[in-house]
Parts: sequence; C-alpha cells; structure tokens
Amino acid sequence: MNDLDRQFEQILHTPDADLSGLAVVVYRAGEICYEGYFGQRFIDSNDAGRSLPVTPATKFRVASISKTVTALAVMQLAERGLLDLDADVSDVLGWQLRNPHWPDTPITPRMLLTHTSSLRDGETYTFPPTTALRDVFQPGSAFYEEGAHFAGRSIHADHTPGHFFSYCNLGFGVLATLIECIIGERFDRFVAQHVLAPLGVDASFNVRSLSDDGLRNLAVLYRRQRNGDWDSSAPWCAQMDDVRGVRPPVPDGLDAYLPGANGTIFSPQGGLRISPRDLIEVMKVFTHGGQGKHQRILQPATVTQMLTVQWRFDPALGNGEPYAGLMRAFGLGIHHLTNAPADAYGPSDRLLADASPQLWGHMGDAYGLLSAMWFDPEKDAGFVYVIGGVGRDPETYKGEYSAFYRWEEVIQSVILEAFPM
Repeated sequence: MNDLDRQFEQILHTPDADLSGLAVVVYRAGEICYEGYFGQRFIDSNDAGRSLPVTPATKFRVASISKTVTALAVMQLAERGLLDLDADVSDVLGWQLRNPHWPDTPITPRMLLTHTSSLRDGETYTFPPTTALRDVFQPGSAFYEEGAHFAGRSIHADHTPGHFFSYCNLGFGVLATLIECIIGERFDRFVAQHVLAPLGVDASFNVRSLSDDGLRNLAVLYRRQRNGDWDSSAPWCAQMDDVRGVRPPVPDGLDAYLPGANGTIFSPQGGLRISPRDLIEVMKVFTHGGQGKHQRILQPATVTQMLTVQWRFDPALGNGEPYAGLMRAFGLGIHHLTNAPADAYGPSDRLLADASPQLWGHMGDAYGLLSAMWFDPEKDAGFVYVIGGVGRDPETYKGEYSAFYRWEEVIQSVILEAFPM
C-alpha cells in the first residue's frame, strides 16, 4: 500500500465519522495518474463475507455532478439551433411557465442553467410519470406546495427571474422536459445516445438501462442510522440503489409516458449512475474543447461559453444565496470555485486551507453520498472523488476552513498536495 492509499484508508476509517466506501481518481494531460478504491459498495450486516468492495467498475448515483451531463445535452441542442438560451421556455414547453410574482417576465434556459430562474425546489422536485409538469405549477395541484416552487418578492434583494442566484434542482427537471419537447424522445434515451455513448461509458440516468455488468457493480448508498436518525454507532442503512444486480421493475406509468410531459422522472439533476473512472471521460469533454472519447460532443466555442462565468456573487448587491458560502460563481450548468475569503454569507469556497486553484466542475450530495468533479480546463487536469456513504450527520462535521464538509477538505488536501493544480 502506498502513502496515498494509506491516507485515504485513514479517511475511510475516521473515528465516529467513517465512510462506507470511497473512490478517488486523478487525471492529468491525457492520463489517469492515480486511482484508489476503498471500502464496500455493498454491505451485508449479517455476513461480512458477502459484502462487496468498491472497485474501478463500481458505479454510483453521483447526485448533482449529473447536472453537468444534462447541461451538455442542453448545449448540444443550442449549438444545433434547436434551443435559444435566451428565449422564453414557454414557447418550447407549449404552456406558460411564469413566476406568478413576475407574470410578464419570461424564464429562459440560461436562467435555468445558472440557477437564476426564480424557481425553487420546495419539498419535492421529482414527480411521478403520471404527473404532468405543467400541473405542478398550478394552484390546486397535489405538488403545488402553496407556491413553494416560486421565489417571492423581497425588500432585501431583486428576485426577478435572471437577477438572483438560488440553487435549484427543479430547474434541471424543466431543462430535461425542454429536451424532450424538442426531440420528441425521452431524456434518458437522448442523453444515452448523444452524450454517454460518444464518451464510451456504461452509464445512465435510468438504472434499468445499465448493462448487466453495470447493475452488478452498482453501489448502494448508505448512512449510519437508527430509527431514521443519524447515529455513528448504528449499522449502515441502505438509502438508494440496493438492487443487488437485479433489474428493477418499470415504474408505474412509465410505459405510457409521453416525452415532454415531465422530464423530472429521470432525475436529470442527480440521477446519473456512472463510475468515477468514467466521470473522467465527462471531465475531458471540458478540458478537450468538446471532444469525446469516440466523437465530438460540442464545438470548442460552446465549451468556452459554458466555462464563462454567467453569475458571480456580489456581497454588496446580495444577488444570490451562495449556499453557505460554497457557491459564488457559475457558468452554464458548471460551478466555478473562486477561492473567496469567508464573509458574512458563509465560509470560503476554497479547496485548501491556503490559496487554492480556481477550478471548474460540480459536487454532489444525496442519500449519504458526497461527490465532486473538479478540473482546470487550461492544464487538462482534474480529479473525481465519490464517497458512497457517511457514518455521521454531515451537518455536524463541517469543514475547518471552507464550506465543504471535513471529509471533503481532507480528501481534497491529500489530492492537491500530491498533484498540485
């Protein structure tokens, strides 16, 4: 075992805050220069001998890193002239999507990609196949939540669509629905054919579409819980994807689903199942000017547009909610780290305790999983890490110098000390 492996093993076994599994892959100039896999992708609490390890083939539901792939699909349509980033999404949806507080202000794809649309998640942002997305935004709907999916007016800041950043998963459900309306095909199938296949990866927004080998290697996501509450002394409790190699049944209503009705059913905001090694292929689209493993995904100018800051947090204006200090700049579906100092709005977004590289990418946080994909497009370098489950409530294990959780700070520090960027 080398020194890097030992350090990651120590993180895996953090006292009172251990991890179920961990995968780390580091890439530089065309090559993977380090990869390490630790812990289990499946834990049998009754027979440890039946537990399965995390390996290079292990696939995870990587949470919000998925948004980068959805953004690539959106930009393909924009590049082909099928979608105008600054046009009213209502023109494509076939029904009017407006924040009722600003009924005359259109919501655009650019706003959705940059989290400035004035839409909000509410309690639920993924809806059943039998629910039409247009109905979610109508008073009286079972999912209307008394208007919780819309920002309201404020005397402290301008929340008009296009002016205020607030991280929103639901916006990517709208983007997936736009894709379906334009193409007339399900979101998961379009992405599989036009983004994932050209990358040569076995990945999917629909767990049922994974290969047999992909299903066998799918990681279960875990938390240590007892009676639904966090407890670092409790057994690992499966949260997601406990399929054990068996292809799940078709969800009710999916067979009769008409593309364009409700793209949230494929979780475009967080439902991509993919291995960390294959996430490097996604990363390389951005560091190689749109070129995929097997064919070009986007033109270089389009990638440059995505990697251009569209929104930057300005404390003087209060022009957004910087996610406890972590989100201070965004491109088109891509997060940009600014190395900003801590302020009244939250801790820093830096990766290291001292000056940090200002990388691009995205992170993920769902069902016990924590993940990140960060890269420098100029240096053709970056890294991916995926934590399959945490043994302690992350909100009680905050970072010491940043808005990241402490596990993430330590992982990022180990990577960047060994491979400066």
